[in-house]
Amino acid sequence: MMADAEPGESGFADAELSRPGQAEIEAAALSSQVVSHSGQLSSSAQPVLEDELLAVSGRRLRTVRELVRRPKFLVGITLFGVVALLAILAPLIARYNLDLPNFSALNQNPSSAHILGTDYLGRDMWARLVWGGRTSLPAGCVIVLFSFVVGVPWGIIAGYGNRLVDDVLMRLIDVLLALPGLVLALSIVAILGPSVRSVVIALGIAGIPGYARVARASTLTTKGLDYVLASRAQGAGPFHIMRMHVLHNIVDPLVILATLNLSGAILAAAAFSFLGIGTQPPAADWGTMLSSGYNYMFESWAQVTFPAVIIVVTVLGINLVGDALGEAINPRMQRR
Repeated sequence: MMADAEPGESGFADAELSRPGQAEIEAAALSSQVVSHSGQLSSSAQPVLEDELLAVSGRRLRTVRELVRRPKFLVGITLFGVVALLAILAPLIARYNLDLPNFSALNQNPSSAHILGTDYLGRDMWARLVWGGRTSLPAGCVIVLFSFVVGVPWGIIAGYGNRLVDDVLMRLIDVLLALPGLVLALSIVAILGPSVRSVVIALGIAGIPGYARVARASTLTTKGLDYVLASRAQGAGPFHIMRMHVLHNIVDPLVILATLNLSGAILAAAAFSFLGIGTQPPAADWGTMLSSGYNYMFESWAQVTFPAVIIVVTVLGINLVGDALGEAINPRMQRR
């Protein structure tokens, strides 16, 4: 009887081995449903891609509704909006020429003639402060934009590509991560020379790894979802999938990261200008205003107080917006 049972067991085992796996069945079914004989998208696959678009648009609409209901977002956008508006209206609201010295009014504290006082050359602090926003704010925005534009495609290609592509691209990111961000930025500025352009390039390069790692991690999760598989079975190329499906569905955490990094970029650019390797005098910049006022702070407290306050208000506003955006997109981030 034992001998009779062995062939049955062997036949059962052969049947199990010859049975197609669940993953193969699903892939074959998906391919047959998505692609018709004419190469067109079948009616059974169309709802998959339509549901993707509806889900993404609905999620974004809910996020906007959640944002406008959060006091944190309203406070943050108000603080940052006021600072940005002052910078935009600088030619209209600055009462004096920002570079015009007045040697009869050196190191003055706020008065009726100069509402924020004057600096060590008698230049109006209010004029230099609002004009300085036209340097500090765009510098921070360009830094974040540079890191985003380079780092996000880098991470998406690494996450969607094969193992060789992933290894090559991420090892280059590891090289950047091996150097501290500040040391890397200072080295680049030392090569390019002190200027606001050098600071933007240096800090932009230093910020690439963060976006690349987040984009790669999100891509690894997204590329196995149904609508990506449906688009691939339809015959869409990898660049089309990465651009139209992967990027559109991983942009939320990247926007949060960019918002939070904007405050750090503005602060870092001001710090480099404070050290004398960013914006060069006589150009107005919040960092250079702090640097020049530092030597005269005991004669005129306004020279360091107001540039520091405007930096703090700007960074605080951006951080509040970033926190509110993160909580609206992912409610689990909200502290209970």
